Amino acid sequence: CSIAGLVAALQRGAAQEKGAAPGQRHFAPSEEFALSLPAPLAAASPVVEIAGWGAALGCLRITAEELDGEYNLAEGTLRERAGIESVARAGEAENELSLAAQAAETALRAADIGIAEIDWLIATSETFVGFPSFGSLLHTRLLARGTCGVLDVGGACVGLLNALSVGNSLLAAGTANRVLITTAEVHSRRLTPQCVAGEFGGLFGDGASAFVMTRGESTAKAGRYRVRDFQFGCAGSVSSALAVGMRANGQVALKFRGEALARAALVRLEKIIAALELRTGFDRRTASSFATHQPNPRIIEMLARQANLPLEKFPVVSRVFGNLGSSTCGVAPSLALSQHAGKPAPERGPIFLAGVGPGMLWGGGLLC
Repeated sequence: CSIAGLVAALQRGAAQEKGAAPGQRHFAPSEEFALSLPAPLAAASPVVEIAGWGAALGCLRITAEELDGEYNLAEGTLRERAGIESVARAGEAENELSLAAQAAETALRAADIGIAEIDWLIATSETFVGFPSFGSLLHTRLLARGTCGVLDVGGACVGLLNALSVGNSLLAAGTANRVLITTAEVHSRRLTPQCVAGEFGGLFGDGASAFVMTRGESTAKAGRYRVRDFQFGCAGSVSSALAVGMRANGQVALKFRGEALARAALVRLEKIIAALELRTGFDRRTASSFATHQPNPRIIEMLARQANLPLEKFPVVSRVFGNLGSSTCGVAPSLALSQHAGKPAPERGPIFLAGVGPGMLWGGGLLC
């Protein structure tokens, strides 16, 4: 296309405009291009909020001393070195599906929303290995409607943050009005004493969480937290600190460098909190809670000291329930929301979310 041709096209458009019949308008090429672009977003973005939440934990409680015995560890190993007092373990009749359904039903009741009103179900689990997928089976278990979309997301310990971010995007874009997020892990049937070393397997518990996210118009409703400001990344330089796979005989193949992983997780969690401060303008000292991943209680104690934060602002999860994988980052905000959501907005602070997972995948977010 030559310059002369472009000028001629513009002149023809101007001539057509002058000769247009009453009530009829011709557009110059530049105007036609502008009209083909998407309309600009409204100045006020829709509010995405947490309308309901729930958690479910394995019905059995196994003490640290019992775990030491199961995994052939010296007495006091898990309590003294890791800070584990007990873990939650699924009963014989419980699995990822039943725990997730229990958490989801609690969240739906809290939100006063029926399952038939959910537009998308987003599920994550690091222990479910069946087919059909965890999300599709949960969709059937909950009796969701046929036009409710299902999405399984990965990320292991960062899975909940991935799911919340996807749900936030669907709602903010107007693709959905209500989204149900679920997590569930049953580690006790995967990381058995016959498969993995006790220093690793003894840290994990079984549990699930669920969140109902809704799309508002301008401001969050009273008693609800607004979802905002996610960020993600991957520090691949420490990915070799943890690797889990399956051998041909069905046994778990584990590569675990605990001290290196703990150091990397500690540094990264503090960096996520600092980055969220810069991104959102919220000072960590104003936060009501830090709903972070908890690889073990000792790491959270060190994180509180390093970040100059009160330990009581970290909901207790791993000390009494164990590391729940993606559900640690689910049970922690569930506890924080239950404690603070009922307070008037001026009296409550934001909830910082932060998680790290194998890879080293990491993510963070804010509820305010």
